[in-house]
Amino acid sequence: MIYFTSDLHFSHKNIIKFCPTFRPKDINLMNEFLINQWNSVVGDDDVVYNLGDISFSHHKQEILDVLLQLKGTHHLILGNHDDVIRQNTQTFLTTKKACGKPALSSITEYGKIRLNQDKYKRTLILSHYPMIEWEGCHKGWYHLYGHLHDRLAAVKGRALNVGFDLHGRLLSLDDIDNFLANLPLVNHFNVDEMPLTSPDCDKTAKQIKNWLAMMNAEQ
Repeated sequence: MIYFTSDLHFSHKNIIKFCPTFRPKDINLMNEFLINQWNSVVGDDDVVYNLGDISFSHHKQEILDVLLQLKGTHHLILGNHDDVIRQNTQTFLTTKKACGKPALSSITEYGKIRLNQDKYKRTLILSHYPMIEWEGCHKGWYHLYGHLHDRLAAVKGRALNVGFDLHGRLLSLDDIDNFLANLPLVNHFNVDEMPLTSPDCDKTAKQIKNWLAMMNAEQ
């Protein structure tokens, strides 16, 4: 099985205050709870794509101690709170769990996975931050992201926040399909939204400024 999650924020005291819905109110209980949640679903032969912000800890060993307890093959798309992992990639890629697999099997800033299973033929674009337009959006490729915790980005098309604080669990491929399969495609490079037809650079710059002001006024 393949699973997706994001923004677990191990060892982050204030996340309990910011996103309390699915988290115990004690940091040690929260860490234990998240590990148990993961291992109750993920087996040693399963694969997890984690879309960033694993831990708020600034200590390499503390992060490793958690990762070594998590079952399965664990791929990380780096988030904005993963600097310790960024700075120590080889440690996380080479330190082995009891099952013999590394703490993290890959560490990247961006992911593109093609699935060609009998039941599930999809291409997925993975990143920590949501994108308005992504590779293959006009072909029906899925975009999975995190960062927003318990909120959805105002993004059209087949895009989904897989964050733990939104769902309270890891998501399977069936879960992803259930959310996204029937949504419309995003038009690729939709120039009708902002036609810039003038060869005059100054006029075009004015159009751009007006468009940006209009877009921000709508928020």
